[in-house]
Amino acid sequence: MSHVRTIAILVAACTAITFAQSSSPAPSDVPARQAQPSRPDAVRVSTGVMLGLVEHKTMPVYPDEAMKKGVQGNVVFKVEVDEAGKLASIALVEGDPLLVAASKDSLQTFRFHPYLVNGTPARVRSQLGFHFSTEKTADGASGHVECMASIPNRP
Repeated sequence: MSHVRTIAILVAACTAITFAQSSSPAPSDVPARQAQPSRPDAVRVSTGVMLGLVEHKTMPVYPDEAMKKGVQGNVVFKVEVDEAGKLASIALVEGDPLLVAASKDSLQTFRFHPYLVNGTPARVRSQLGFHFSTEKTADGASGHVECMASIPNRP
């Protein structure tokens, strides 16, 4: 009877061990999963941070028609920059149609230093814009364009 009891205990123990091993991850799997946190598809950064990453830019030329009509204001774009610092996408948020084409052409010349997250280049999203203003002069009007240093977040 003692042999039967010993065999029954061994069978029960083996069954319990097999069940425990199949229902929990192996200890070697856990650190591998923790070592690779999920990365967002793009990091959102402020306009100020984005302007700090500019490596090269060409400012827009004030369109003659807009200057003659006294059109002024802001032109704002949502931008996405890839890991190499090149513009991946540009989408208009707001701006007068007479100023948009010059702004977009200019923005397409921008190049950026890569944005680093823990030493690794990351894709970034931000907003960039230009402020157009005119000033009356003795000869007619003078136009001035500058990068907007701060843009309230727009959806």
